[in-house]
Amino acid sequence: MKNLDGRHKLAIVGAIVCWALSVWFSYLGFRIDSDKIAFVGWILALVVTVVELVFNSQTGKLSLTLVVTGILCYAYGIWTNVTGFWELQHPGIEFIIFSQKSIMPAFVGIIMEVLPEPLFMWGLMSNMDGDFLGNMVGLWNGKLSYAQPSQSQQAHTNQSTSSSTPKFNPSHKPNFNPAPRTRPSVDGEEPTYHPMNRMTPMKKSAPYSE
Repeated sequence: MKNLDGRHKLAIVGAIVCWALSVWFSYLGFRIDSDKIAFVGWILALVVTVVELVFNSQTGKLSLTLVVTGILCYAYGIWTNVTGFWELQHPGIEFIIFSQKSIMPAFVGIIMEVLPEPLFMWGLMSNMDGDFLGNMVGLWNGKLSYAQPSQSQQAHTNQSTSSSTPKFNPSHKPNFNPAPRTRPSVDGEEPTYHPMNRMTPMKKSAPYSE
């Protein structure tokens, strides 16, 4: 935080405020008839926020389940934000999608749901690989894909096998050139070669006399 300038700090504060409003709108948009499970709206709002943070990365690093779940979470968050803001703006009136009154809730709900994650990442000066709109456009154009566990696991296995297995070069041959050996002299002279081991040389015996 000390290395961040005023713009980045304001972006972090703004993202936190947008998150708080988004969670509140989402809770209001989670309409249920029973008050006993009203807390589920808060839990779902928090879980959706976490999934959206994960989704703000390249889809190539995410599994197909996380990609589909991220899209569904954004759809749920946008809908509950829009209907939740409608509940505050027009209490007691049933939500109407195609009406002039729904334009403002639509703007506020979409902004509160899509903006906080990339704004927070930018405030932290984090290396953000993707965002919601960028990933959606990339998936629509076919420029982005999801991670395939089988291929990534196979590549990791091949890499670990190649790194652990020693390489064998069949063209390499050991350089072994033994010293030539000559037969010792019969007259008792010292041999012309030196022994290769560390054995103690034999002592010369006394000459034989009759």
